[in-house]
Amino acid sequence: MRRSITRLTSVLASTLMLAACGGAAGTSSSPAATASTAPVTLSIGTVGVIDVAPLYLGIKKGFFAKQQITLNTKVLNTGATVVAGVVAGDLQLGVSNITSIVIAASNRFPVHIVAAGNQAAGGDYSAVYVRNDSPITSAKDLAGKKIAVNGLKNIGSLCVNAALQASKVDINSVTYVEVPFPQMGAALAQGTVDAVWTVEPWSTVVKAGGTNRVVLRPFTLIAKYFPIASYFTSTQYLQSNPGVVRRFRTAINESLNYAQAHPAEARAILSSYINLAPGLQDQVLLPFWRTDLEANLIQKTADLAVQYGYTTRKPDMKQLLAS
Repeated sequence: MRRSITRLTSVLASTLMLAACGGAAGTSSSPAATASTAPVTLSIGTVGVIDVAPLYLGIKKGFFAKQQITLNTKVLNTGATVVAGVVAGDLQLGVSNITSIVIAASNRFPVHIVAAGNQAAGGDYSAVYVRNDSPITSAKDLAGKKIAVNGLKNIGSLCVNAALQASKVDINSVTYVEVPFPQMGAALAQGTVDAVWTVEPWSTVVKAGGTNRVVLRPFTLIAKYFPIASYFTSTQYLQSNPGVVRRFRTAINESLNYAQAHPAEARAILSSYINLAPGLQDQVLLPFWRTDLEANLIQKTADLAVQYGYTTRKPDMKQLLAS
């Protein structure tokens, strides 16, 4: 019997310490159908961030229909919940931040990355903000401070830790506080934290009005094209439906390339799945969308997750990236 999303989320949260940036099962095809190009309907778990714009754009442009795939998107709260749904079998596919996927794989949860999601852009796509009246003026001033992230021991603290280490800051002196992205501006204004880490569109929200300023852009200090998210499936689904997974990869890769080449259309699709203030979609900084998985940087994420104690072992990278 399949485990429920609720139970798997609890297991992932307590055992793997997943806290990232439940849907009903979709209709999967029979083994005979998946071996061909027969139509198939799949449930895919996502989160409400700009990173997944190519998925929705690809649906609209007919790239998935061309592959005889109908997608039922399930917008969930966190990457951990998406991972739980895929592992449980309630979702055939998911998109989640790399850190959540790596932690799950390192703890022997049977997940496989099947396509790239997005890579961090420069500028304020991801940044650490402080109030204008804060005495913090550089990364070194963050030592001993409270920094808000959207989930503990996950992608936010991982990238900030790596950037602080690159800036010669003792990461053990920093305290991370879990604050949902929509509440970070208020937490900063009220002084409950000294700084907040955000990604778009929340970076644009936090800096609106000119009351806050950037002191650190974490991903740019780690690597160019640092991978943020990926599309993945379970071992069972990949082994039972390799043809469907190949067709999905073809469609999402076409979607990624199209979104990168047509940013105006990518911006226009945002309001179809995210509740944005009027005009905000035209202000946000879009990430990079490339089909390269950046396997060496996924390995770096795994290395950092072990270094920071988010997991005790590294995943089998050959299995995680199995085609």
